[in-house]
Amino acid sequence: MSGRAPRWRALGAYLGALVLTQVFWYNFAPLISLLVSRYGVSELAAGWTVMVFPAASLLLSGHAGVLIDRRGYRYSIVLGLAVMALAAVVRIMAGPFWLLLAGQALAAIAVPYIVTGLSNLVTDWFEPEQESAITGICTIAIFVGMALALAAPPALVSQLGLRGAMAVLAVASCLWAAVFPLAVPRRPRLDAVRSTPAESGFTPILRNRNLHVLFASAFLGQGCFNALTTWLEPIWHERGISSAAAGRAGSIVILGGMLGSMVLPRLVDVARRPRLILWACLVPAMFLVRPFLWAPAVHEGFGWGALMGFLWLPTLAMSLTILERSAGKHHVGAAAGIFWTAGNAGVLGLTVLLEMLKRATSWSTAMNWLIAMLLVMNILTGFLRPAGRE
Repeated sequence: MSGRAPRWRALGAYLGALVLTQVFWYNFAPLISLLVSRYGVSELAAGWTVMVFPAASLLLSGHAGVLIDRRGYRYSIVLGLAVMALAAVVRIMAGPFWLLLAGQALAAIAVPYIVTGLSNLVTDWFEPEQESAITGICTIAIFVGMALALAAPPALVSQLGLRGAMAVLAVASCLWAAVFPLAVPRRPRLDAVRSTPAESGFTPILRNRNLHVLFASAFLGQGCFNALTTWLEPIWHERGISSAAAGRAGSIVILGGMLGSMVLPRLVDVARRPRLILWACLVPAMFLVRPFLWAPAVHEGFGWGALMGFLWLPTLAMSLTILERSAGKHHVGAAAGIFWTAGNAGVLGLTVLLEMLKRATSWSTAMNWLIAMLLVMNILTGFLRPAGRE
């Protein structure tokens, strides 16, 4: 490892890139009504400005992982940032809605090539005992980007107009596309990795039980969390609670997750059996879903949501740390690609499935199914074995 300054510059540049991915992903979520009135499109069509991102990640995360293992995470992230800057320019030029959506689709293509590099960048620049903490910091950047995307766009649009707000993002993305390759120098493969030939293809991944568990858990965990936050507003609306309060509740869940990600992922380093730490977070979070959704008072819902986010969201960083140690340096890119692919498949599939269950039954029954899926996720966690670096 080289000196401290380069590694922290690399981390800082990457954190900025992660924030940008989430800002582009969610920046139209609070502007759906504006898009409907401005372009005369349906809510479903306007919603594709957001849904195109998990769709693209589902299709391309696997390829991004393979590209990272072959060409390096720096190449993949630089490529992703360049595509995102191009997408930002297309969005400014957008006249008809289809061109705006094309810009969003281009930005969506860029995201997996940036996010999938997380595990490789962490293991390349930081010592094993630091990796869980740094991975936690990276997931905090993802949550910060989500929070900014939900809070800032309405204010920017009211001050600058829609095109002006998109111009601000274009400047930020073009700046970061130029800054990142300067802040993150090229690094050769570590000697320890060079000296041991890697088993080719996906064979080692297919043989690894820990990775199977993590992929299934990514599908269930990310899918259930996205479904919960997506359908929070309609559930609370049925109870006579305002959309503004539901939006604040979602932000509080994310804030709780940010706080939890600062402290809880470090426990993976000191635990002899990381699955016990995952259980200590996931089991209580599972039992907090109904108190959060059906709290008798809004402020109680805020409190349960903050606690649920504090426990649930840090498990993303924990899972990535276990993945890094289970896959080994030769295959961590491909394994991370499959992990994010499975997670985005869950985001798309479970969000739609639970809404269909609601239409057939009720939100209460649909959320019972969500809790049942979280129970399955906890059972799967029991199959994790302690993983050392390969």
